[in-house]
Amino acid sequence: MSSSLLLLSRTIKHNSIPIKKPLFTFTPTSTSTSRSISISTSSTCNIIRYYHSQDHININTIDNNNKIDDQILTTAIKYIPEYGFQSQCITKAIKELKYPDSMNSLFTFKKSESNQSLELQLMIHWLKLQRYNLEKYIEKNPTPGSSSSSSTSYEDRLIELINVRLSYNKPILNQLKTTGISQLILPYNLTQGLNELYLLSDDLAFYSGDESNDFSWYSKRLSIASIYVSSELFMLNDNTKDFELTQRFIKQRVYDLKKLSDGYNNIEQWLGFNGISFINLIKSQLTRG
Repeated sequence: MSSSLLLLSRTIKHNSIPIKKPLFTFTPTSTSTSRSISISTSSTCNIIRYYHSQDHININTIDNNNKIDDQILTTAIKYIPEYGFQSQCITKAIKELKYPDSMNSLFTFKKSESNQSLELQLMIHWLKLQRYNLEKYIEKNPTPGSSSSSSTSYEDRLIELINVRLSYNKPILNQLKTTGISQLILPYNLTQGLNELYLLSDDLAFYSGDESNDFSWYSKRLSIASIYVSSELFMLNDNTKDFELTQRFIKQRVYDLKKLSDGYNNIEQWLGFNGISFINLIKSQLTRG
């Protein structure tokens, strides 16, 4: 799983894959969780790529409450509605948990070590916590293919899960708009934000019933990431009851994806269409306010 995400992030950085009209040879392996694909671009060049399998490894460790920093950050979440994604939330959490004020140094040390500001640490933790909440929702609600939901299509399940994930934003919509999302598009924070987005899109794809393990593994997750980001930004300015317009927007985008996916069979086209556009979308929407 982590190797697939690493390859995906490298792909985004370079904006393209240097493969033109390749021929594919699929070779399933019995002992590996990945499937190797030999790609011949000419008679003298063979390239090996490894693609994600049907296995989905849960790497979200937010439920580890034995770590003091996680305890503090989780407690700090409750102060976001009042203070936004600011360091005051962490200070308040430290006091509530009756830790000494010196515990602030734990987060300032992480700032100097990983170049993550206290505000970004809080934002990333909040994102992880919402993925954890989504996983708990999925545990309580059967996935497609089970006896009680066999008629649920991939698209319908995806629409449901995107709506559920966005519902977690409701208590802090204004804070997301003013002090939250804007942090993630700063050049020095972009990597961490994109990593969380990729993990979320992987969760959404897998739990919606995606079983692809070829090029479409990447295209689906990039597309879902684009849909999620655009839907989240749309929701920030949606004043309708129960966010009805946002729900319609999500449904339309998911079914547009289904139509568009039939017309794209080249991974570079998908990267060009989805991999860069959603980053520009965030910037433009936040600039408009």
